[in-house]
Amino acid sequence: MGEFVGELMALFADGFVRRLHVARTRRRLAAGRTVRVPCSARSDRPGWQPAYVNGRLRITPGAATVTFDTRPGRIELPAGGTFHDPEPDVWHDQDWAATAYRPPGDGAPVFLQVDSRYLPMVHAALADPNSQQPQQKV
Repeated sequence: MGEFVGELMALFADGFVRRLHVARTRRRLAAGRTVRVPCSARSDRPGWQPAYVNGRLRITPGAATVTFDTRPGRIELPAGGTFHDPEPDVWHDQDWAATAYRPPGDGAPVFLQVDSRYLPMVHAALADPNSQQPQQKV
C-alpha cells in the first residue's frame, strides 16, 4: 500500500512541477530569453546515435538553429523545416508526444519526443523561428 501511495505522490508532484516549468518556459520565450526543453531524440543522420538519447532542446527566440544538448555533445538543428507523423512503433517514452522533424534540405528526419505541453513551443521554434521573437511593448 505504501508503495502505491509513493507512486501516486510522484505522479502528482511531477505533473505539478512540469506545469510550473512549462509556464516559466513560456514567460521566458515571450521575454526573448533562451530556454531549455527536456527532450529525447534520434536520427539516422550522420553524427546522431541510432537510439533515442535524452537531452534538452536549447531554444533561442528568433535563432536560425535549435541546439539539442546531450552528455556526449551538441547537435544543431536548422530551423525552417517541416513536421511529419512520428515513428509508429519505436517510441522512446509513451508518455511524451512524438513528432518527426525534417530540417530544410534533404536527409533523414529527426525524431523528437517532448512532453505534450512543450510541443507547440518546439513546433514554433523549429518551423517558424520568427514567431518566437519577443513582443515589443507599444
